[in-house]
Amino acid sequence: MSHDEPLLCERQRVEDAGLNTSLRSRFWLFMLLLSVALVACTPNRAYHTRAPAPDEPLCVAALPSGCADEVWYRVRAEAEATEEKRQPEQPVYLGFVEFDDQGALHDPSLKDAVINRIDALAQQQSVLMVVFAHGWKHNASADDPNVIDFANVLSRIAYYDEMVCAHRSCAGRQVIGVYLGWRGLSATTEPFKEISFYSRKSRAHRVGTDGAVEVLAQLAKIKAIKRTGQGNDNQLIITGHSFGGALIYSAVQQQLVRDTAFPANGLIPRSSANLIALVNPAFEAARFATLERRARTLEHARNQRPILAVFTSRGDTATKIAFPLGRGLSTSLQQHVSKKQARQNRTALGHYMPFVTHDLDLKQDPAMGDDQTVQMRAFQDIGCDWQNFQFGATHVWRLGELELSRRPHMQQGSQPQNPIYNVSVDAAIIANHNAIWGETFSEFLYRFVAVQTLPAGRECR
Repeated sequence: MSHDEPLLCERQRVEDAGLNTSLRSRFWLFMLLLSVALVACTPNRAYHTRAPAPDEPLCVAALPSGCADEVWYRVRAEAEATEEKRQPEQPVYLGFVEFDDQGALHDPSLKDAVINRIDALAQQQSVLMVVFAHGWKHNASADDPNVIDFANVLSRIAYYDEMVCAHRSCAGRQVIGVYLGWRGLSATTEPFKEISFYSRKSRAHRVGTDGAVEVLAQLAKIKAIKRTGQGNDNQLIITGHSFGGALIYSAVQQQLVRDTAFPANGLIPRSSANLIALVNPAFEAARFATLERRARTLEHARNQRPILAVFTSRGDTATKIAFPLGRGLSTSLQQHVSKKQARQNRTALGHYMPFVTHDLDLKQDPAMGDDQTVQMRAFQDIGCDWQNFQFGATHVWRLGELELSRRPHMQQGSQPQNPIYNVSVDAAIIANHNAIWGETFSEFLYRFVAVQTLPAGRECR
């Protein structure tokens, strides 16, 4: 052994010790970050786990927290009906269907309990089913703001539906809400809450293409029920927000495209629902391209009604700015055949201008100030105006200080009857990504949904 070998061996031992120390440090740092991430994670579980027996009195509450674990309960009005707080005469019911991170039902028997309740009601009377899928950073817990807001919205929808159905065959129609819950909130601590964007987007599409398809198909079957000796006044309205909009669109996309291949006398059938309304949906325009092209190239019947209506606020920076940034990173290694295709794949649907069909604007007098209540026309006064708008006699539907107008390319040929709406919404109506429950937009949406139930060809001057 040379005299240098002991020094070399000692140096190696020192370097090995340093390397081991570095590895140990990295290991413990990794374990610390993993522990923080695990602590920040929300559980992948269902929140509503109790189905009342058929002969058991239902839980009744004004707030969902009063029936926190019930999969089916009756919504009680918060206050007596007043000029400002209008409430329906009929009771309103709310059911929950929840999915896990793999897109599967948490408990199929609980879903069956909800579907069986709705089916039993539909055998006795006509029903208006309203489905809502929440978005990112939300879930089905009783204290989630989306759950609370949806319960309140159902009562208002029921109030307007009673107005629509007065002295008609749908009088006494039962309003039922179905809340589709999934793990939109997967982390409670930053930065994990924000960087969950990518995983939650993929989970929303997974839920849509898997478990949600079954639920919506069963509700569509109930919609088609005709009671003995009576017509069919059942209605199914499907709504979704943010990634919940992506969830819903994933569930109905193939059926919507398929329906465009089977128009009857120029009418595209409404197989999925009477109306699908997505608000600030967070999915790329590329997913919409086939449906847009199919609907644009068809000759539409004069009495064709809307099938899909997408509403996106111009003030929604989440889908206008954050979404394309996220999509730009996630698609950076993908190949596109054109710049147009690349833009479609990175731009949220509501901000891809070539696909925008309508505008919803607030025409409020500036002298009134921001704190003034927006004046909306009474429902009884807007039915004929809607019919003229639907038939293409006018290209603006006025509801007082709100105006829904067609863009020029939608005023040609039979495009006024195109049932696919992609509406750009004034930020004064929907201020930002999450401001979907505001009074102004809610009042518009109640009327927009309600006029779809009016009989076609009603007498108008």
